[in-house]
Amino acid sequence: MEVRDAVLTSLREYDMLYGADRVICALSGGADSICLADVLLSLAPELGFRLECAHFNHLLRGAESQRDAAFVSDWCDKRGLKLHMGSGDAAAYAAESRIGIEEAARTLRYAFLDSLGDAHTRIATAHQADDQAETMLLNLLRGSGLKGLGGIPPVRGFYIRPMLNIERQTILTYLRQHGLEHVEDSTNRDTHYRRNKLRHEVMPVLREMNPAFSTLCSRSAKLLREDEALLDELAGKAVTMEGEKAVLSAAEFLSLSGPLRSRALRRSLGAFGVQPEEKHVAALLELARTENPSAQLDLPAGIRAWRQYDQMMIARQEKSLPLPETKLICGQWTEISGTKLSVFCGDKPETAKIHGKFTTFFFKKDKICGNITVRSRREGDHLALPGRQGKSLKKWMIQEKFPASERDRVPVFADEVGVLAVWGLGADERAAASPEAADSVLVILERT
Repeated sequence: MEVRDAVLTSLREYDMLYGADRVICALSGGADSICLADVLLSLAPELGFRLECAHFNHLLRGAESQRDAAFVSDWCDKRGLKLHMGSGDAAAYAAESRIGIEEAARTLRYAFLDSLGDAHTRIATAHQADDQAETMLLNLLRGSGLKGLGGIPPVRGFYIRPMLNIERQTILTYLRQHGLEHVEDSTNRDTHYRRNKLRHEVMPVLREMNPAFSTLCSRSAKLLREDEALLDELAGKAVTMEGEKAVLSAAEFLSLSGPLRSRALRRSLGAFGVQPEEKHVAALLELARTENPSAQLDLPAGIRAWRQYDQMMIARQEKSLPLPETKLICGQWTEISGTKLSVFCGDKPETAKIHGKFTTFFFKKDKICGNITVRSRREGDHLALPGRQGKSLKKWMIQEKFPASERDRVPVFADEVGVLAVWGLGADERAAASPEAADSVLVILERT
């Protein structure tokens, strides 16, 4: 298949240009990027997009880097293409961040390209079939699973890679046939870099064993990505995101096959930008199996997992501060600092709106000792609900399955003697009055 036809096939197969009217080709000046830019330029009128280019100078090769920038600028000028130029000191960034040069260069380059993309723009990179094969092998050397062996995806956000099905030799042939010059990066021959060592010493042996090795790798990568997508979809059904919290049913989770369980956990942690190690996955599995309904587990990057009875929650740790003790003023609404709660305390009006038996309370005036306050639970708090045996507030909260992480934020109404009522439980029999009682105090709790 001709290069142009192969690129067009990829663009259509993966719907790479849907909703886009601009394509920016990442242009290093090397053979692959020059080939892609030339093909995209020929396709632009047919497919209805505007082509622009982008070049990033990593400031690693002195005069050679300047040569590449000048070559790319001249190439675009001759074709009337807009060129976005960027630069960054990859060596300094690597030293500052304590990472390798390759990783630093990639991070800076993609930060630059990210700044150019938007909903109507695609960033085209010239990764080809040999790059795909090298990536798969490098990931295999790192012990990657299915996702890593799926290699470079054809589409990721606004990034598109329409040459993954084309080998480098085919690209070089295209350049010769069309009389296109390109520049060579001298560092590409340095076998101290792992990818270069693989490219120059390992890949030739594999191609000698099977000349179609790169093409077959691209085909395998596609199949593996399809399997990965299916498994990820199945695992995703076990995870529900509730705001900033991942929620899994422990029973449903444990009914999954082993691979789907691990994948569901990785997906849950991935939502918070965490790539878990095997020991973290194992610890989460134990958390799902435990019979302790309030067990919890601290994970990297400030993530905490905990059991909430039959559910397992994963979220960023946020310290649960107790409610500030707040005195209620008769006849008016009082806001509880640091919350979205307001409390009314006063005589019962004739048109009192009863919001609910656990958020609206009536107390006998002659049974209230001192001021009424709202606060968090305290050690020794006791609650005796009408018609039920009294017990410690701690036992009530366990019995009624209040989440352990939220118990310190449950509003408790009290006077100088002790607990008058608890949100979600009810009023203590010591001072509880019926709504019809004439001489009573009304307390209403509302979210603002």
